[in-house]
Amino acid sequence: MHRNLITLLILVSIVLAPSILDAQCSMCKLMAENSYKSGSEIGRGLNGGIMYIMGIPYILMLVGGFVLFRKNFGK
Repeated sequence: MHRNLITLLILVSIVLAPSILDAQCSMCKLMAENSYKSGSEIGRGLNGGIMYIMGIPYILMLVGGFVLFRKNFGK
């Protein structure tokens, strides 16, 4: 029962998270879109920062997967 409740909470949070996150950042999104369209450096800087923020979790997962692979399948 406890495991089913945790699974349900995780699924609900995954479904609701994108709409909640999008609503929180509407002004930032609008500012970034307008500045990017006008050729401002702010839009490029924001996009570069987002790429770094998105890349770090993937790098961590890649390193973690490699470590687990090496641990399980050895040398």
